[in-house]
Amino acid sequence: MSTYRYKSFLTVVIMFTCFSCMKDEPFKRPYSGFTPVDIGDGWILSSPGRENMDSLKLDEAFRYFYRDDKFLLGRSMTIIRNGKIVAESYSREQNDIHQIQNIKSATKSFTGILACIALQKGILDSVKQKFSDIFPEYFVNHQDKKSITIENALTMRTGLVRDNKDDGYNFFMTDNTVEFSLASPLKYPAGSMFYYSDVNNQLVSYAIQRKYGKPMSEFAKEYLFDPLGIDDWYWQAGKDGVTYGASNLNLKPRDMARFGQMLLQNGKWGDKQIIDSAWVSEAIKLHVDLQGWGYGYYIWLNPVDKVYWAAGHGGQTIMVAPEKSLVIVVTAWPYVRDDERWKDNFEFYLYKKVLESCR
Repeated sequence: MSTYRYKSFLTVVIMFTCFSCMKDEPFKRPYSGFTPVDIGDGWILSSPGRENMDSLKLDEAFRYFYRDDKFLLGRSMTIIRNGKIVAESYSREQNDIHQIQNIKSATKSFTGILACIALQKGILDSVKQKFSDIFPEYFVNHQDKKSITIENALTMRTGLVRDNKDDGYNFFMTDNTVEFSLASPLKYPAGSMFYYSDVNNQLVSYAIQRKYGKPMSEFAKEYLFDPLGIDDWYWQAGKDGVTYGASNLNLKPRDMARFGQMLLQNGKWGDKQIIDSAWVSEAIKLHVDLQGWGYGYYIWLNPVDKVYWAAGHGGQTIMVAPEKSLVIVVTAWPYVRDDERWKDNFEFYLYKKVLESCR
């Protein structure tokens, strides 16, 4: 077991062992406002007033964020408007501003964008390309899955059914994540039914690895992280060396914001066009209608509020509101049961308050 994996496992064990006794103690520091600090990382700092935002509504949102009865394990919230950080607070430790953390399933949105970059550069042929054409040896014993395409996987419509909760441990412990993914039961015809499962992302990760020649994490470094100026990160891989496409990317909150701001700017960061705007549009397009919600290429959509976001277990969020030139980043303790995350639709109340603060 690697040092990182051992430390992560030990941290989780300690967290769950101590959680019952820690609940009686304050999890968060006293709220002291949301003025961002300059740490020399290239971000321009501003204020709500200068960016035409209502400070009182923002204050209400941050005070709500600090309530233990609503979001016990929340760690940070960062608000970017017009490309500038206007509000930011770290509710547990100020040093979290410098710390990378597992962003859980928000990782999926990075995988989706990396797939688009690979498609743009011709590393992957097209969204209609079949995985069986990229790594055919894996389909010798899975003939019924040979028609699954990259697009099917990007929209969670491969037809493969593998429950993340029930099989999560086995997925991380298997010696072969690709075989484990393809061995999932095929319950629906490819392209016909949305079923959220991490095995879809793993097929995309391995497709990029096979065509690029190196793990997807290395592809991300060359074509996404380095261009964005992200130099402190960790992306875990399986025992087979295949980068986890669904989770376990570790980033700082402000670097999560770089990703969101890049999408807001139609694929551009500074003077670099990291991904063509047409592919950004494709990634955030409504590919799957989920009765009021939508899904793009591993990106969640809310057509009513006109926002889209990356979402990860525990509360990790990168929300983009194009019409308001707004990016919201929220982080939380990632290793948590669902019933300990938040209560009373906390996240929707919080994000709506931030959206309402924009004049």
